[in-house]
Amino acid sequence: MKRTLLFAVVTLSFVPQLSAAKVDEYKARAMADILLRYYGQSAAESKMYVGSEMCLACHEDEVGWRESLHATAFKVTDTSAFSMQIKHGVVVDYNQNGIDDFVEGLDFNQISSAFDKYKPNAPILKYDDQNGYQIQVGELTMPVKFAYGGSGYWKQRFVVRIPVTDRPDGLSAGHYMSPVQYNEKVHEYVPFHPEHWWDENGQPLFNSNTTTKDVAAKGKSFDRGCAGCHFTGLAVWQDGNGEWRAQAPVATLYFPNDPHYYDFNGDRIKEQINTGCERCHGPGSMHILGRGDPEQIINPKDDWTPEQANALCGSCHTRGKSVPGHTFDYPYDETAKVAYASALGEDLDRFFDPAPGRWPDGVTPTKHRQQYLEFLESNKPTFPFHKVTCFECHDVHNTEEHHAVTEIESDGVVIPTEVDNDTLCLACHATHGDFETLTKEDIANYEQNRDKIAKVVRAHTHHPYEPERQLGLSRCIECHMPKVAKSAVPYDIRSHTFEPIPPEKTLMYQDEGGMPNACAVRCHRGLNPAFGLPEDTSLTNWTEPADVSLAQWLMQYYGPDGIWWKHTVGEEHEEGQ
Repeated sequence: MKRTLLFAVVTLSFVPQLSAAKVDEYKARAMADILLRYYGQSAAESKMYVGSEMCLACHEDEVGWRESLHATAFKVTDTSAFSMQIKHGVVVDYNQNGIDDFVEGLDFNQISSAFDKYKPNAPILKYDDQNGYQIQVGELTMPVKFAYGGSGYWKQRFVVRIPVTDRPDGLSAGHYMSPVQYNEKVHEYVPFHPEHWWDENGQPLFNSNTTTKDVAAKGKSFDRGCAGCHFTGLAVWQDGNGEWRAQAPVATLYFPNDPHYYDFNGDRIKEQINTGCERCHGPGSMHILGRGDPEQIINPKDDWTPEQANALCGSCHTRGKSVPGHTFDYPYDETAKVAYASALGEDLDRFFDPAPGRWPDGVTPTKHRQQYLEFLESNKPTFPFHKVTCFECHDVHNTEEHHAVTEIESDGVVIPTEVDNDTLCLACHATHGDFETLTKEDIANYEQNRDKIAKVVRAHTHHPYEPERQLGLSRCIECHMPKVAKSAVPYDIRSHTFEPIPPEKTLMYQDEGGMPNACAVRCHRGLNPAFGLPEDTSLTNWTEPADVSLAQWLMQYYGPDGIWWKHTVGEEHEEGQ
């Protein structure tokens, strides 16, 4: 029924005698009919989640969501049909021969890798058409139920159920993170929380006698640690064996072969295991019953304050623990037993205690998934003339890299925007500060005004204007959003404090392990020989003589007596003369 009704709705737009308005009317009516037939009036009126495909049946201009990082984070692994397809399948390929390592049967006991200390019980990757993807550790072979990541940017991990002796189907009720992580950029594997899989002697924690209580006590639970951010809606509880169990809303409509829906609870009905429309806009049933009534759905841009809108993004792009007991790794009110995902618009502080990873200055990030906490350290959310929101720079509906917006309307001028030519930043920063002489029209017509823009930006950066080239000279984000945090490998995630981290900080924190500065981490560290400085040997150690020498050298230009920028840590920036 789902496939037939969806096909009928989609094909309405191809009936030539119908006006666009009439097509929209029929679509809205068809969605309401589907909802009522499938669930009934009372259920539909209970503000239930309906699934993104019901939204997209009418909101066709947002279909880019289907290829977004939100929609494709998780992908089921019961078939190799999507093998080696970015965003859709398993993409692990350490030897770069074009065959995914599960299909190839990679055995870490037979190669040298980060799993050497666990031999002869290192992981073995497997695949067959009957059982799908599997990981063997010691005596046990775990079915991989779905993969996380594989976007081409960072990493891919795998979620399994663990064989047990005391359940009818022989598998844990909950889902657990496997010990296998593949770092996409460097084509290498690293153990992911191996302490949940092996003891201190490298022996497996699970074997043919393992019970659900064993798994609950030792396994790294996906349901407890991850589901609250990635599911559109969430219910979570602990069963009698101590296993954490999560539940996502049913997918009312979906394409049958879409790998991004999964039967999470084994009832043969697929759920929404990815971040869908209703994760940000709230449950959609009343909106549909009201034939698209805008009062029955949330539009964060129009309905919420900037603080509420940023907290919506921040509820996932953060790092912390649930309150008050720190049971979950996502925002959750343990007293009321409700996740922030089901209480949109409320005070985020009620749901979690921050636990960010930071460099010694206490501001600059070292870990991923905490952009919101970094953003709060900047002046943007409290800027007195214009409180900045996340979605001014990011559009979660598009398929651009990191969902950067491609167009901004500012002061009545529509400006095409790109990160790599600075127009995304200049669309807002033109007309004031160091960019006062640039107009919005200048930025909107970038190619015609490139020389004018280059002259103004060069005066600000004191560097050549070549932002589109690989090195990115005078590209705004390379100084103001340097890659100083780690997702898969060091320095693959940008800071969102918007601070051009000064060289002075590298010197200030030598006794605390040191820290990077924006000038060095992006460009100058790799150019040390050009300045007659010693070669550096470690990317993550910022206390080496080369780093100290480089920071001292850079402070001639960016520091308390800087030739280009006078800046003392803790004081306001002052442009050098």
